[in-house]
Parts: sequence; C-alpha cells; structure tokens
Amino acid sequence: MNQQPDKAMSAGARTGSGALGHLRPFLAFLRQRLSLLLVWPALALAAAIVLWGYVLFDLEHERIDRQAELEQQVDAYARSYVIRTRRSIGDTDRLLLLLRHQWASSGHRMDLAGTIETGIFSRQYIAAVALIDRFGGIVTSTHPQAVGMYVGDQAYFVEQQRAAGDKLYLSGPLDGRLSKREVIAFSRPLLAPDGQFEGVVLISVSPSFFTQHYAEPILREFGMVGLTRIDGAVVATRSGNAVHSFRAPFLRTAMPAEAAGVRRVGGQDWFADGRSRVLGWRSFPDLGLVGIVGVDEYSAMAPYREHRQSAIGGAWWNTAWIVLVTLLVTSFYVHAKWRRYQMEAIRSTYRLATEEAGEGFFINRPVRDAQGVVRDFEIADCNHFGADMFGKRPQELIGHRLSEFYQGELFDAACARLCQALDTGMYDRELEVHAGPDQLLRARWIRYKAVRAGGDLAVTIRDISESKAHLTELERRSNADELTGLPNRYWIQQFLPKAIERAQAAGQGLAVLFIDLDGFKTVNDALGHAAGDELLRTVGKRLKTAVRPRDHVVRLGGDEFVVVLEQTGGPADVEQVAGRVLGAFRDGFHLQRSTHVLNASIGISLFPEHGGDAETLLKHADIAMYSVKTEGKGQYRFFQSRFYEAIRTRLETEMEMRRALDQHQFVVHYQPRVDLSAGTASSMEALVRWERPGKELIGPDSFIPLAEETGLIVRLGEQVVDSVCRQLAHWARNGAVLVPVSVNVSPRQFSQCDILALFRNAIARHGIDPALLEIELTESSMMQEGIGESGVFGALRELGIKLCIDDFGTGYSSLSQLQRLRFDVLKIDRAFVLRIEHPEGDTLIASMIAMAHALGMRVVAEGVENQRQMQLLQTLGCDEGQGYFFSRPVPPGETQPVGRRAFQPAR
Repeated sequence: MNQQPDKAMSAGARTGSGALGHLRPFLAFLRQRLSLLLVWPALALAAAIVLWGYVLFDLEHERIDRQAELEQQVDAYARSYVIRTRRSIGDTDRLLLLLRHQWASSGHRMDLAGTIETGIFSRQYIAAVALIDRFGGIVTSTHPQAVGMYVGDQAYFVEQQRAAGDKLYLSGPLDGRLSKREVIAFSRPLLAPDGQFEGVVLISVSPSFFTQHYAEPILREFGMVGLTRIDGAVVATRSGNAVHSFRAPFLRTAMPAEAAGVRRVGGQDWFADGRSRVLGWRSFPDLGLVGIVGVDEYSAMAPYREHRQSAIGGAWWNTAWIVLVTLLVTSFYVHAKWRRYQMEAIRSTYRLATEEAGEGFFINRPVRDAQGVVRDFEIADCNHFGADMFGKRPQELIGHRLSEFYQGELFDAACARLCQALDTGMYDRELEVHAGPDQLLRARWIRYKAVRAGGDLAVTIRDISESKAHLTELERRSNADELTGLPNRYWIQQFLPKAIERAQAAGQGLAVLFIDLDGFKTVNDALGHAAGDELLRTVGKRLKTAVRPRDHVVRLGGDEFVVVLEQTGGPADVEQVAGRVLGAFRDGFHLQRSTHVLNASIGISLFPEHGGDAETLLKHADIAMYSVKTEGKGQYRFFQSRFYEAIRTRLETEMEMRRALDQHQFVVHYQPRVDLSAGTASSMEALVRWERPGKELIGPDSFIPLAEETGLIVRLGEQVVDSVCRQLAHWARNGAVLVPVSVNVSPRQFSQCDILALFRNAIARHGIDPALLEIELTESSMMQEGIGESGVFGALRELGIKLCIDDFGTGYSSLSQLQRLRFDVLKIDRAFVLRIEHPEGDTLIASMIAMAHALGMRVVAEGVENQRQMQLLQTLGCDEGQGYFFSRPVPPGETQPVGRRAFQPAR
C-alpha cells in the first residue's frame, strides 16, 4: 500500500478498547493471575512497616539522646550552682571578717543602727547584722530595738563559744529574733588579742540568699534549686518564683550519700508539688553542704513530645498516602498487564501470519488510463504487519486502490513517490508522518523504500519513530544541564550567535545577564553537596519564573547562570527583569529544616552597545558581575569600560600582597581578653595588620578576603603563627607572667597545609609552652566537610593547644557537634553583645553561656564597648570580655598588654 505517511490510532488502543467491552475475558484473565492484585499491597505493607519502624526507632533514639543531654545539662547546672553559692557564702564570710576588723579597730565602739536603711547592707538578702558580747547580749544591731536582748542560748552563739578557734558557723533555718522572719545565721567569734572569746559577730540572711542563683531562662517555672546539709537537713529551697519555708518543706527526701550525681526522681515522696525532675547534686564537704538543682522533666521534654506528635501524625498521613497510592498503582498495574496481554495475543497472531514481522510489505500495481498515464495504484498484496500499520486487515487492503483510502494532497504525494520509483527503479527515504484526520499510518517516522520489479513496485515500510526519538533525546541532553534541566554552556554557544543575527536583522536590542550566587559556597560547605544541588535546582526554577516567557535561562556551571533577553526596548526593560531576578532571592531557601538567605550579583551587557558577538557580550557581562561582587554584592550593574581598571587593580593588589609576604610587611597587634571576675587580662587575640611602606596601617578586612580567594592566606597564616611564637618567647625572656594568645586559623589552612606540623615546628623553634597558644576557628567554617572529622583537633589538643569557637551564633553548629569537637573556649559574636540591653538579647546570651558552661567551655563576649554591657555580662556569668571598652588592638611592647582595669570586678 502506498500513501503519505501520517500518525493514526494505534492497533493496541483499538484492540484494548474492544476487549474492555467484554467483561468475561477480563475476569478469566484475573482468575489466572490473582497475584497481580497482591503484589503492590504486599509492597505497600512492607513500606508501611519500614516507615513505622523507622519513625518509632528514631523517636526512641531521640528520647534517649534528649534524656542523656538533659542529665549532662543538670550536672553542669549543679556544678555552676555550687560554685556560685560557695562564692556567695565566701562573700558573706568576708563581710563578717570586715565587721570584726572594724569592731576591733574602733575600740569596740561600733554602731550598726540604720546601716541597712542607708544601703550599706543588702536589704534584699540580709535580714539583720549584730555584735554580741561574751555573755550573749546584743551590743549593737541593725535593729536598734534588739540591743540588750539575750541570745546566748542560740546555736550560732553556743557553737562559737565552745569552738577552739576561729571558724565560720552556718546555721539551719530558724525564726530570727531580730528580723522576726525565717533566716539562716552566719557567725564568727570576736577574739581578744590573746585569743580569748569576747563574743560573736552575726549576719542573718533570708533563705532566698541561697537560691538567688536560680537560672530562670534555664530552669523556668517548675525547676528547683536547694541547699541541704550533708546530714539531710534542708537549708533553703526554691521552685519557680517561690522560696519555700522550712515549716512546709518542698524537698521531702534526704539526698543520696554520694558526693555528686544525677538522678531522675519524682512524686509526692520527693517534692511537695509531686512533679518528676532530673535532680543533680554536688557537695562541698568543707562547709558540710550539698547543692541541688532540679529540672522539671515534663517541661524539658516538651520539644521531644511535640516532635513525637508531629512525627506520628506525619507517619499516619504517609500511611494514608501509601494506601491511596497502592490502590491507584494496583489499578494501573492490572490495567497495564491486561493491555500487555492483549498486545501479546495480537503479536502472536501476526507471527503466525508472516515471518517478516519487522516491516510492512506491499505489492503496488500501477493503474493507467487509455493514454498509458499512471492515475492510481492497486494493492496487489500485503503482509499482516503492513496492514496493521494502517489499522487494517490484509483482506481489507488487497484488491483496493490507494484512491479509496486517500484523497487530495495525501494521494498526490503517494502517487508521486511511486511514479518516481517506476521511472528511476528505486525510491528510498526517511519520511516524517504528519498527523491529520485522513492519515491512517500509525508512525511518527518511517523508512519508505519502493523498488521496481517488472511492471510492479515492491514497497517496504519500517517504523523508525523510536530511533528518531532517541536521537532527538540525545540532542536535547547535549544541550541541557543535567542537574537543573536548563540549557547549558554548549547550548548558549550555539544559540547566542543566531540570536545576535536575528536582533541585528530586525534592528532590535539584546541583553545578556551574567548571574553569580552570593553565599552559595558557605551553604554548600556547611550542609553538603546534596543540599547545594537542591539549592541550584530551586534557583533555576525561580529564575525561569522571574524572567519573561520569551527569555532564556542558562546554567553555565557551578553557581553561575546566564539569562538572554531578546527583543529588548532599552535599558529600562532590562532593569525591570534584573529587578525581578533579584526579588526571586528575597524569600530565602528552605534547606534541611531551616531557611538560608542568598543574594545574587548580576552583570549586564547590551547588544550592540557593549559588543557585537557572543564571546564579547558574555565576557563583558562577566566583568560587570565581578564589579558587583567586589563592591557590595546583591545588585545588578551594566558593563562599563572602567571595570577593566578594577580587575587590573585587583591583580596589582594581589602581586603587592605577594611582595609584602616576601618582605614580611604584615605585623601582628594584640587585643587583651579580660577576666570579668578578676578584672585582669586572662588572654589576648593576635590580629594581623598590613604595614605598607609609606601608607597607613591597613586592617584585615581590606586584604583577608583576597588572601582567602587567592590562597595567599596559607603563607600569611604561617607568618602570623611564627610571629606570635617569637613574640611570646621575647616576653618570656623579659620575665613577664604570660597569658595565652589566640591565633585565627582559616579553613583553607586546614585543607592546604599540615596545620599540626606548622604549630609543632613553631613551638619547637621558639621554645615556648604550647599552653600559651589557642586556635580560633569561626563557627561556620568549622562545620565544613572534613575539618571536624580529620582528627587534627584532637592532635592539637594533645599537643597542649586550646581550641576556640569564634563568632558563635552566626553559623550552623549543633549541640552534638560541639560535644564531639570538644572546644575549650566559646566566643559570642559581637552582634549579640550589641543587643544585650534588650530583653531578648539578654536571654539569648544567658542561654549561650549556660550551654557553654554545661560543655565545660569558657565564654568570651566580643565587641564590649561600654560599662553597661560589661556589667550585664558579669551578671549573666560570662567569663571574659574583649572589645574597645578594655583596649584596642595594640602593637607588641616589652610586656603583654593588660587592657582596661578601671572597673569593679564581679563578686
């Protein structure tokens, strides 16, 4: 049969529709293949079991981890509470000694009346102060009406009277005779020069004195702190905002005999409110006391319960989806098997009819008019495969003419091909089948071959649609980026020259936008390549949405994209599209349960203003993008010829930095870190400066980014480490008492040099104590893949060098990562210190400090600029401060800089 090829209804679809009209064959098919109905439900059941097993296992693992973490936190809180309580007791004891000294130096003529009202003693915690003579009578007191009162029968007097020396006595809770409220008494003996007992100096405090260190941001409403004697007697307890009286004890059970520990306890047997708590305790035997901290287990586990509820709910939803999908897939699967069964039956019939099942075969005989001109062709014969290609049976074709099936253009084209074969002996071509209502052939592409055999024509038709589709797919893939599906670099190299030709012929404008992502490397390093790939796919989708429908978005590679704008009306049109592209980044990107904000830098070149060929336009757009990168990022800029000068300046700066490294122009200044309790320098940070000949001293912000980008940071880091070690050795030779110096280390130094050998060699070369060195690594950089797992941190710690986390709060670290890496010092970023006077800033820093102390780390607050900030940090228990309030970075002198000391240290 000879005709114009075209697309038509497939034989499988026709046969399937007919079979579906008969229910009985379908039921017989299912009875023979009942397993078809069970395959997907069985797989769904297995998937549901795996899903629930994973969810429940993960939840149990998380519960155990959370409880273990809670016990570690409680132990750290208990340790901190004991330290602070011991310090408060010590402060009160020093006040007793001061009063005794003033009593002795004044000739026993002290007058304590009115001292509480004037603010000499704290009205919040001190209930009464008194001096008692050796006969038990009150000589002077903050409560004048008590003068002359006899207290010689009180334990705080009797114990001192019996004592054989000078010691501090701390009573249990009692009713204060002076203050008329519940108090705990501190006393020391008044001794004559010969050691004879002359009386007692007394300070009675309220029980809240021992619970003042209740950390509300951590313990919250149902936490508790308490102080008991080793024999079990309760001194003071507090839960939430309530300080409990000894008459109605909150803690009902004696503490275990161990000196320290953590235990989960609860119920009415332990606490008056009956709540379960994780209890941590530590004793200080020299005072006969035990400090207790309890965290309410129900409150502490609230995040876990919320997560568990969410996970269980999600698992139920996923189970429902599995059931729904299983029903749909089973339906489609059975239907597909039924269709396949029908097609196999048809193919079996074809195989029986002819051996040549791969090609349609026809014998076409010309039909001539009276003048011998060919007017039509008759189908003399055909095989089953050929007939099926047209949706017919052989008997429906044999003996019929082409004009019975085709008319008009289709008939004329078919006759023309057959006539050409009659004239030349052969016609052999690949033909594309055009769909239409009169087209019977079911193929998209065919190989059509007609050979003259006597007066007839032997015609073979082979369906080559699949191979053509494969070639089309290969061509598409060669032009598409595999990750994002966008056109790639090869595609734009072919497309852009043609687009320029079209624009030139039509007298229209064209623009190229070169886009580079700001901050992509940080996210990729911190979260891994899988998250980076997902980010790039999302960026590609947003760019497609931001541009106009006729514009083209291309991914060149890495985090670089290009947008080609055709038919532009001028710079205003281009700016509008560039603005929408920048706007596509404002909402942030959701990756691994958190949102990350990225920007884009866009360079723009216009045709014909900035170039007449594809290579020039791409190069100029790239240069404009680089100009944006170097001057702030996150914006767009049109190409200007002066940008070449910026690139030249950058190259000159890089060469000058190389010369500066050769000539050792980089110097180190030192900024002290001050112990907020002692008011003295406890450490210092080494900060590099560039001392360019004939120019002002240059700060690190001007050259460190370029050093990182070019790799010069490795050589610069080696010089800084050597300079610091040499300076420490110099200070040591001058006999100064040294404090450690911290050195900032770039992640690139970890990856491109042997950082352990660098420090070990510098220490040996200059003969210094490794304990005088600390390494600072920013929080975000320490999370980069491989650094924390390389083992180098442990080796540096074994050498004696301490490790510091710099700029804490600006990266992606977690509690588990901090526990694993075991840092010694945590430095809170200055951005948080600037907000410390706001309530939320105060709470956030308190949480950071508590977490760091729980992990055994000292805490340093960066960027302290005024006394108010320093005082708030003291109150929150911060260990050290660093900033311009204490000292600016200064060049090294003959001794280490000590920083500002004109402030009141924390008591």
